[in-house]
Amino acid sequence: MGKVTRDFHEVVRKALFAKTALMCNQRPIVSFTFDDFPRSAVSNGANILEKYEVRGTYYVTGAFCAQVVDGVAQYHASDLWRLVNAGHEIGCHTFSHRRVSTLNARELKQEIKFNAEFVARHLPDTMMHTFAYPFGDISFSATLKLQGMFASCRSIESGLNIGNADLGRLRAIRLYDAVIDRNGIHSLIKQTIATNAWLIFYTHDVDDEPSRFGCRPGLFEHAVKTAVSANAEVLPVCSAVTRIRGQHVLHGRHEPVE
Repeated sequence: MGKVTRDFHEVVRKALFAKTALMCNQRPIVSFTFDDFPRSAVSNGANILEKYEVRGTYYVTGAFCAQVVDGVAQYHASDLWRLVNAGHEIGCHTFSHRRVSTLNARELKQEIKFNAEFVARHLPDTMMHTFAYPFGDISFSATLKLQGMFASCRSIESGLNIGNADLGRLRAIRLYDAVIDRNGIHSLIKQTIATNAWLIFYTHDVDDEPSRFGCRPGLFEHAVKTAVSANAEVLPVCSAVTRIRGQHVLHGRHEPVE
């Protein structure tokens, strides 16, 4: 099979599996997301978002609760309630942080089930409506299943979501100290405003000494402040999906669970 033929089949295959939505947002959107999140994403990240009266999305990996992973302290169960009570979104990773391409259909279903059960134990009134692929790893079979289970699935494929959003593999931008600076953030938000796009940032820890997958509080606050100052609508992912569909966003709060 020649390269042109292979490329054609790849385009067709992506089109068949795409869950594309025409973006009807009236204002540009910026979302801040945290994957399998460390405690600093709560103690620093959430506090910064709330300082500017906006909220983010936290993709939970149940097996990481109260663990130390690669030398980084992960969230505790009490952090889940703190986030939801403040209006942040809890989204879904796989329970064990496994790559979806390594899972068969039964294993994938089990990973999602375990995560849902974990969240339900701590937040009985909370459902996870959006998903993020661990490691950004995608397979067509997993995407087909996951996009039928969730309102959206976020990838780590770099770029803005403009005009049409593939809700099965939303584009996103790394907010890591190692890969982006303040000028880069300013340029991305300026482009988002100019094209009425949806910009999704993702990171992990927000710490004075971040891992290579995180950022310092100063850089994170610069991104939030720049987005708010540019008059972008800063929304959790689930609310942003509602907005690009031209629907009204409701901001709910949850009571503490005893």
